[in-house]
Amino acid sequence: MSISVTKYNIHEWFMAMGVFCMSVYSKGVTIFFALAFLTMVIQVFSGGRKIEWSSFNVWAFILFGIFSAFLLSGFWNEWNQKTALAEIETKISYVAFPLLFLFTSNSILHSLRRFQWALVSGCVFFALICHLHAVFGFFETGLWEEFVYGRLAWTFHPTYLGFFYLLSMVFLAGEFLDSTNKKSSGFLLFGIVFFSLETAFMASRAGFLVLFLFYAIFAFHVFRNGKNKKRALVVFSSSMLSFIILFLSFSPISGRAKEAVENSKSISETKKEEKVASTSERIVSWQTAWEIGRDYPLGVGTGNWKSHFKERYLLKGANFAAEHSHPAHNAYLQILVEWGWLGLLTLLSLLVAGFRRAWQMNDLFFLTFILGVSFHFIFESMLELQQGLVFIGFWMFFLIHRKPNSMVSES
Repeated sequence: MSISVTKYNIHEWFMAMGVFCMSVYSKGVTIFFALAFLTMVIQVFSGGRKIEWSSFNVWAFILFGIFSAFLLSGFWNEWNQKTALAEIETKISYVAFPLLFLFTSNSILHSLRRFQWALVSGCVFFALICHLHAVFGFFETGLWEEFVYGRLAWTFHPTYLGFFYLLSMVFLAGEFLDSTNKKSSGFLLFGIVFFSLETAFMASRAGFLVLFLFYAIFAFHVFRNGKNKKRALVVFSSSMLSFIILFLSFSPISGRAKEAVENSKSISETKKEEKVASTSERIVSWQTAWEIGRDYPLGVGTGNWKSHFKERYLLKGANFAAEHSHPAHNAYLQILVEWGWLGLLTLLSLLVAGFRRAWQMNDLFFLTFILGVSFHFIFESMLELQQGLVFIGFWMFFLIHRKPNSMVSES
């Protein structure tokens, strides 16, 4: 029996599996997206399907093209082939998304909910795995910290994973507002509470702040669109109460927050320490990145930032940061260092274009995504790790690429 890749939209299911893997096993994302791309090429060259140029968002392609050019270039000043190739191996995945959508059919633009449910499923699956792993860790160490932050996140950066959980909750909250079925509403509410608790377990300060940013965006969305205010209140109360109760009752979470405040020391004190508190460390990283960006207005190049950071870290006495090649801990400053002011301007243009499209489409998920990413960029160099780059690259291009008429008839 032959199966038509066109009729059954196999490429969309491969892409959904890729989205599922974004929060489970980042290396698996590449495999499924490669299979999706292969099936789409087969449809074009063997299935007789034409590329639907009319459905493309030209500005999305142009902005991604310019930004990708910066991601894959920048070999000036001090050429370092080894580190440059390693950087490109990670960042080339960002270029894959325009190519991925180049061969897809217009129907992919109606698959938003399928991808969102894939994200939710992946986050739930990995969260359960993380807690199971933490149980085994607890029996070995006897430490409740096994259920908090990096130890719980296990193979992922906790700030990134917390952001994935937040977006899953955002989607479920939007679905809950429009749900008319009691069973479905109960299921969605349970999911909202679940991800609120997971956000608390991640104990990421940026994640905490973005959670409250979501509350503000959600309230604005409800009043702007005249949504059911009673249902909105249920979302607020269930999410906030579950988060606060766990935060206050589980000492490793509240203790981490208290420790972060106490350890936020001055830069001069930080210089004397081998390993410093993350807040103080970020101050040193930001200052160092700004100095490099000021001295190299065109950037130091894709493969050269580590050597520049290491040299200046050692001069500041930040030996731990130098030894571990810490980046800027700020995506804006990181891009300023690598690609200069033109690269930074391109990234800001992409974020502004995303915000404008989210506002026009009145899309709660998209608006929270773009504002959440913009906020997380202040504290993390999220475009330096594949787990952040792939996630942001896929959702950014997909959400910007969709046109207002893509909001209807979603499968």
